[in-house]
Amino acid sequence: MPLSHTSRFSEPTEQQYASLGRAVVEWANVEQLLGTLLSRLLATPDFLARTYTASMSAVRMQAAITEAVEIHVHRYRYRLISKGRLEEIIKINNDVTSLRKKRNKIAHFCWSRQNDEVMFGTNFPSGVRSKKNDRGYATLTHAELSNLNAEAHALVERLLTVLPDLPEISEESILPPRSGNDLD
Repeated sequence: MPLSHTSRFSEPTEQQYASLGRAVVEWANVEQLLGTLLSRLLATPDFLARTYTASMSAVRMQAAITEAVEIHVHRYRYRLISKGRLEEIIKINNDVTSLRKKRNKIAHFCWSRQNDEVMFGTNFPSGVRSKKNDRGYATLTHAELSNLNAEAHALVERLLTVLPDLPEISEESILPPRSGNDLD
């Protein structure tokens, strides 16, 4: 049975639920913007790029972003995207890695209220206790969760600032004009 359902005293407060929900929402924003960032780096229309980014994990998108940045540096030699902007993308990607580790704990642990300011989480590790599964338990204060949410929000804002400076390939620029026989 999930910890938060064992008694009314273990159920997170409304504020704790809201903070956990905000973490999920902000992470979804980060993942969506990573897909857009990757599409811009690969000079692909954003909508078309969703055919491959939608099925990619965040870690896989980050790896592809890293590789695309390397191509822009070594093959294109900053002709499409400036050195400064590529360096900012690398910093953002590193910050996403840090945030992803924190987010994974939030998303994959079962959380209960320890008290009104602290939540206790576990992923219910199996087997004999070892260093490997010592990471299966955590506590999270309201302040820590608020800081994580602020960090995620700031990361979304940084991504939104970077994207307009990247070349965007519009669908209309690569499609031939519509004819009267086109099906919608």
